[in-house]
Amino acid sequence: METGNLTRAAQELNVAQTALGLQIRNLEQELGVTLIERYSRGVTVTPCGAILNRHAAEILERIDAAKAAVRARAGLSTATLRFGLTPSIVRLVGDAILQEFAPMLGGTELNLVEEFSFILAQQMAQGELSCALSYSADTDPRYDRRALLEEDLFLMVPGDDPQGGAPVAFREIAGYDLVLTAKQDVLTKSVEEIAARLGVTLNIAYQVQSLRAVKDLVVKRAAATVMPFGAAEGEIRSGLIVPRPIVSPSVVRTLVFLSPKDREAAGLGPEVDAFVDAIAERLHAAPGPVTRRL
Repeated sequence: METGNLTRAAQELNVAQTALGLQIRNLEQELGVTLIERYSRGVTVTPCGAILNRHAAEILERIDAAKAAVRARAGLSTATLRFGLTPSIVRLVGDAILQEFAPMLGGTELNLVEEFSFILAQQMAQGELSCALSYSADTDPRYDRRALLEEDLFLMVPGDDPQGGAPVAFREIAGYDLVLTAKQDVLTKSVEEIAARLGVTLNIAYQVQSLRAVKDLVVKRAAATVMPFGAAEGEIRSGLIVPRPIVSPSVVRTLVFLSPKDREAAGLGPEVDAFVDAIAERLHAAPGPVTRRL
């Protein structure tokens, strides 16, 4: 389902394509439904297939968590923490996480995964992450959410913008050509919700799911964007981009720690909470971002 192609899926699973196809057909016959739609260029999942995939992911997540908990208890192997982070967090404190805070996890192996918040939420749902630091507003009942800090966002403009770093009222953003990330991204949703509440029409000239592309368009004076300080920290430091504080109202996002309800089965002990709190404190102390600890 992830590859959209049976040939690639069979290669990743190290099985013959005919065997994989037969297994899917047998499953479809057993359930009495169609799980995938087959086309000349690939396959797409049906609504019934999506439901089965979601339940299968949950089952596999539970199996992996059970194995990890048993092995950790028996001391048979080193546990692995697949920890999701957003790009702005990685840019601000990624080095500190790996070099200073990782030892707080004891013998647990730390694997960092960098993605946008809405993708991290999807990966949590698919059992691909142990836990995550995310700005997602998703309230999936399978996970606990612990709010860590609030962060103000900025209007990012080219380094030679005549207004420099002066504050900008939200309504004034309508006067800019904007480049924003995809509609499902938390940041874009927040900006569009505030605009709708104020009756402001935004001029969204580009929508790009790439931080690099968004910043390139700002540097080239093609557009401005709304972004956290950390996502453009390097360009701000070099003078290519100037952050303008947004006021009346400000655009705020909340950083939350997402973890499974059954923390013991997931192998998440108090050392993980201490690790997360250390990251939040370092983010709060970082020069540039405007944050409030919760």
